[in-house]
Amino acid sequence: MGEIRSAPPGILSALVTPFRQDQSPDLEPLRMVIDFLIDRGVHGLFVLGTTGEGPMLDAEERREVAESVVGHVGGRIPVVVHCGAPDTKTTADLAGHAGRIGADGAAAVIPYFFRHGPDGLFRHFEAVAAAGAGLAQYVYENPERVGYSAGVALVTRLVNEVPNLVGVKDTGDTIGKITDYLTQPGRPIEVYVGNNATIFPALAVGAKGAVSAMSNAVPELTVAVYGRWKEGRLDQARELQFVLARLTAALEGVPFVAGVKHLMARRGLPTGLCRAPLAMLTPQQAAFVDGRLSQIEESEPWLEPVASAAPTASA
Repeated sequence: MGEIRSAPPGILSALVTPFRQDQSPDLEPLRMVIDFLIDRGVHGLFVLGTTGEGPMLDAEERREVAESVVGHVGGRIPVVVHCGAPDTKTTADLAGHAGRIGADGAAAVIPYFFRHGPDGLFRHFEAVAAAGAGLAQYVYENPERVGYSAGVALVTRLVNEVPNLVGVKDTGDTIGKITDYLTQPGRPIEVYVGNNATIFPALAVGAKGAVSAMSNAVPELTVAVYGRWKEGRLDQARELQFVLARLTAALEGVPFVAGVKHLMARRGLPTGLCRAPLAMLTPQQAAFVDGRLSQIEESEPWLEPVASAAPTASA
């Protein structure tokens, strides 16, 4: 097999998907958000995952969004497309499509609704990887949403036995599990964390990067956490991680995707609607979040409207 495309080290923004009133994906504001994220220094995009409401779209809509994103990015930064579905055929078809349109990677959450054993999951990911043979493939671990986990042992087996399956995106909050991935024998596992509260400690133990939902709203902050770590300015990286953790905690108790879109709207970014039955925050929920944010003084510079002088990753 020749060299495969791959996800970059650093911060991959878990890109939101704006929706119109008729529930169709709204691609024009999505392009505006993409340009904002690239301008603010994110290292890659993770499309149609949980934050992008990908499982809420049908396969044709997912192809449409993926094509729009990859086309608009135009090679400026790498793009990883989430292709996970409850069945192998749909997932493999979407992974193949991601490869054909020029994505740099594909990820798939473990099949949901039915609970599958390790042998069935191995066959599933083996088939998906074969369908997207030209690009790097990642297992997407999100047991809170799916209801069960693939586990470190299966991810290790997949990385060692499937040539283009190279790593995992894990949305858990356990650094011990991240360490387990990184200390397995055989081929090294590329690890991305999906929990905004664990970016700095995960990098410290060897993770390649993070897939961050909060980076839609505060890309400068998430990129700065990575940048300070990369520069060896660990005290600063840790303090910025604490700010990011407090911002993330401000969304506890409200629907998370809607909460992220609320933070984006505070900065003047277009968000569109959520896909029903997901809903935007009610006025009461928005006021609740804003009240919490008002108590986090150190977050204010990072939430400045886009038109004003917000901090950059080099600030």
